[in-house]
Amino acid sequence: MVKEITIDGQELKLAANAATPFRFRQMFKKDLLQILGNEEKAEAEGVETISELAFIMAKQAEGVDMSKLTEGEFYTWLESFGPMAFIENAEDILGIYTSSETTTTFR
Repeated sequence: MVKEITIDGQELKLAANAATPFRFRQMFKKDLLQILGNEEKAEAEGVETISELAFIMAKQAEGVDMSKLTEGEFYTWLESFGPMAFIENAEDILGIYTSSETTTTFR
């Protein structure tokens, strides 16, 4: 799924797909599905996880070589947003990620 949202006045295209949790782990060395599946962990790591997820989805939408992303690029990207930007848009960001999950019944 690809969707455009406004975060802190910036139009941002976000893409979520089957590679998203793997790219998240590759970049941030954390298990996105484990974080989102554990309410206590999700609450503790909330803002950090949301901003990291938004970064991964934004870079997927841009079509960049995900294997070459650096922590420095993440911080540079993050500095272009205000301090509350990801808290205010957490529901939209998670909504894009979770709506990329579809259930298919095989018969």
